[in-house]
Amino acid sequence: MLEFESTFDLIIFIIEIIGCISFGTSGAIKAIRSNTDILGVWILTLIEAFGGGLIRDLIISSYPPFIFWNKEYHVMALSILIVSSILFIIGYNKKSAHLIEKHRHDSWIYYLDAIGIAAFCVSGLTIAYKWIPEQAGVVGTYVFVITLGVLTGVGGGMLRDIFMGRIPTIFQKHFYMTPCIIGCLVYMLMVNLGVSHIISSIVCFSIILVLRFLAIKFQWNLPIAKGYKELIDEKNNK
Repeated sequence: MLEFESTFDLIIFIIEIIGCISFGTSGAIKAIRSNTDILGVWILTLIEAFGGGLIRDLIISSYPPFIFWNKEYHVMALSILIVSSILFIIGYNKKSAHLIEKHRHDSWIYYLDAIGIAAFCVSGLTIAYKWIPEQAGVVGTYVFVITLGVLTGVGGGMLRDIFMGRIPTIFQKHFYMTPCIIGCLVYMLMVNLGVSHIISSIVCFSIILVLRFLAIKFQWNLPIAKGYKELIDEKNNK
């Protein structure tokens, strides 16, 4: 039976469940579109949801990582497997497969992905905050917590893309990592100003979610080396 030390831990768990369902949905659709088998769908969705947390746990030297022994993570993993299995069944049947047909409902996938990223950034922040090294100064504390928070949110998607043989999306488009950094920085500033972790977490979650939604809506992207790309395109077209 699940036990929580405080109301804050329960709230974080609920946020994580929301993130798992979101990642389970978006991850499964991406895996199905890549023609992976049922085992591949399960593994890729689990990697998307827990890959960032696994990296975080290795950094903080949590041995074994939380995902292997914490009952809360077992519940989250089960929810992901259920969601991904339902979507696989939908994709397996030709009559229902149009629901996840390529180029359809892509915006919904990005929105679900945004919810998952925001949820796990908050989760990563709260865990990292408890593991701040004693020798860390002010700058070190900010860098440590923010880095682990961001990694928890986007690390799983990055590993998923690597396993699927693609350049991670966070390095190319859709304004992925920047909202996470901003949200995590605001969390740290609020906590250090004496604001409660609950309020700081809600604000962080909201900032990441709003910025990601706006980026999806208005197709925000960070600049790339545009001149180089144009030069290469011209040479390829000759």
